[in-house]
Amino acid sequence: MHSSPDLPLDRTFSTGVPQRGALVQDRPTLGSLPRARRSLGWWLPPVVDLISSSVALVVVALAAGVAVFPALPVAPLLLVVVNGILGVYGANASKTGLGSEDGMAWPVIRLLLAAVFAWSVSLLTPLGGGAQLALWLTFAVLDTAGRALSAPLLGRLDRIERWVLVGDDATADRLKAYEPLREYATVVCTVAPFEDRSNPADRVAALEIVDRYHADRVVIGSQHADDESLLDLVRSFKSIGVPVSLLPRPLDLLEAPSATPNRVGGVPLIEVEALAARDATPYVGPDRRSERKTLVSVVVPAMNEEKNIGVVLKELPEGLHEVILVDGNSSDETVEAARRAYPGIRTLVQNGRGKGDALRTGFAAVTGNLVVMLDADGSADPAEIPRFVEALEAGADFAKGSRFLEGGGSTDITFTRRLGNTFLSGTANLMHGTRFTDLCYGYNAFWARCLPFISLDVPGFEVETLINLRIASAGMKITEVPSYEADRISGESNLNTFRDGFRVLATILSEGRRHRSIRRDRPAPAETREAEPAVTV
Repeated sequence: MHSSPDLPLDRTFSTGVPQRGALVQDRPTLGSLPRARRSLGWWLPPVVDLISSSVALVVVALAAGVAVFPALPVAPLLLVVVNGILGVYGANASKTGLGSEDGMAWPVIRLLLAAVFAWSVSLLTPLGGGAQLALWLTFAVLDTAGRALSAPLLGRLDRIERWVLVGDDATADRLKAYEPLREYATVVCTVAPFEDRSNPADRVAALEIVDRYHADRVVIGSQHADDESLLDLVRSFKSIGVPVSLLPRPLDLLEAPSATPNRVGGVPLIEVEALAARDATPYVGPDRRSERKTLVSVVVPAMNEEKNIGVVLKELPEGLHEVILVDGNSSDETVEAARRAYPGIRTLVQNGRGKGDALRTGFAAVTGNLVVMLDADGSADPAEIPRFVEALEAGADFAKGSRFLEGGGSTDITFTRRLGNTFLSGTANLMHGTRFTDLCYGYNAFWARCLPFISLDVPGFEVETLINLRIASAGMKITEVPSYEADRISGESNLNTFRDGFRVLATILSEGRRHRSIRRDRPAPAETREAEPAVTV
């Protein structure tokens, strides 16, 4: 089938309801989407706010003849924390606050937060109404001036995105020649769509391409919007944790009479993340689960677990499709011990560092349709794998291990870790509308079709929290199963309670902002849209 801007695409499904061409919401541009990776100057706006608020507080307090402490440093630090939670320092926030997409939104928000800052100072230091107004105005002026002065430095620190383009050379040449894009992104590689439809092979090829060129984003340009290979490409790249965007059709960028450059050059893209939000239409077709053959792939990340890995692998149940060991560049004989204990094991070496990167490498190589995450230190019982498989075969999309359900338990968790896990689980449940009883436990299993929604992009132990929250935000069915955690067999754990706890908390907050952004950018469901006059697009 051939498509062009002048001809309608053939519809794959016939709904029986006449369709009318009405422009309900235009395609989002990449300028209104979050950056693929944090800018090198991410620290600059918080520093400007901290210095501006501190200077304003000292000046006004000295002029009013009141004590500076304890308002300094409590109030400025509180201001920076609140700004971070509200997303003022996020990728969508304009550098100057007067971006073309947000208009006056961010300046108004900052003025309101400045007023809250002045009020919070009055609670810590006796300031009158006039002094509070003076503090508010002084901080607003200093903050605006500081942001204006730091804008050139922020621009120099801004990181240009590296794009891998899946498409033809003509589209790549147009993107490379498009002047407004050069300041924000560059096409580092052009690849043809994969010929092989096998998902495991596609994932491995996609991972090799992304790692080789250090790609920040994959942009898929296709003239066949309903071609099945397009979905295969999206699934392959999303499953390895790289942002994927679609070019709706080859663009006449050079012939455009004018363009308004935004944060990434004004190239219109469709963000695939919005397709994974909640409120998807439930499946109402026949139940084919009884016809499905379950092929279990066990992914075991390991680093320097020579004394533990053999014991773990020998306790695996029979009938597994494959076992994949992802070695974190061990300095001992972890790989040799694994091969002796389980001769049929597949061994991979991760390119980066951390558990998240190891799982990303292992997930890209699975060939089964059910994936189990298993630690190599012996704390998780491999004999519990059938319990997870049973939950998935009963209809769940994701089976989450829990140490706090009846039948579960732990001899390894300390009082501090239990308290932190309770706080983090409660925070995630409050922000994401979930009901996790054990957020930070890493013994999980899921169907391989969930991989594009997981999209791993964090390196450390917070990966387990990320997986749980992204599965939940995709609206999938999650079942918790009781699991017992034992002490690790030998050696010291790489987990740091406080460091990794703060990283988990940061993941909970960032995923909350990400999910709200996805839901905001999604078009309204068809049944809720009001009829509009036809518009030619």
